[in-house]
Amino acid sequence: MPTRIFLANPDIDVSIPSYIEEALDDIKNKRKYYITWSAGQVKSIDVGDKAYLKKTGKGKRGFIAVGEVIKTETAEHRLNELPLPQYHNYSDAYTQHFFGNCPTVSIRLDEVVSLNNPLEDSYLLKLPSMQGVNLVRYGSGQELGSQYEAALDAEWKKYFKKVNKLD
Repeated sequence: MPTRIFLANPDIDVSIPSYIEEALDDIKNKRKYYITWSAGQVKSIDVGDKAYLKKTGKGKRGFIAVGEVIKTETAEHRLNELPLPQYHNYSDAYTQHFFGNCPTVSIRLDEVVSLNNPLEDSYLLKLPSMQGVNLVRYGSGQELGSQYEAALDAEWKKYFKKVNKLD
């Protein structure tokens, strides 16, 4: 399954800080955190894809959460259940909720850091294993690129442990 980058710009969606705080609290208290997120114009997101949330906009830019794209519960909330043929080929991850003119997908967030303390792009771009990666995205839900997935996962694990002082 591919790794997807979902954009989180608090300058555009002012609710993002509260979503991240809720996720931090729920995960800290051993509860699962589910959210719907803009898929941009991407129509190929599938259940099981890895999901990274990437803070964009003003201030530090970088990764703030990781999780998995999940099946939208219940069937009557799935985009592909609408009686409109243009949505019939969308996966069960897509919801009937739109962010602007973009469909959204269901995501379970598993690990989250503060919005003010992302795994920064500037650090990742200096790594030999990330040379050539495009971290400037112009739409949510795009694939990272399989050649960078292991490196990003490894850097996230190290960063998450460090930020949370886990051993």
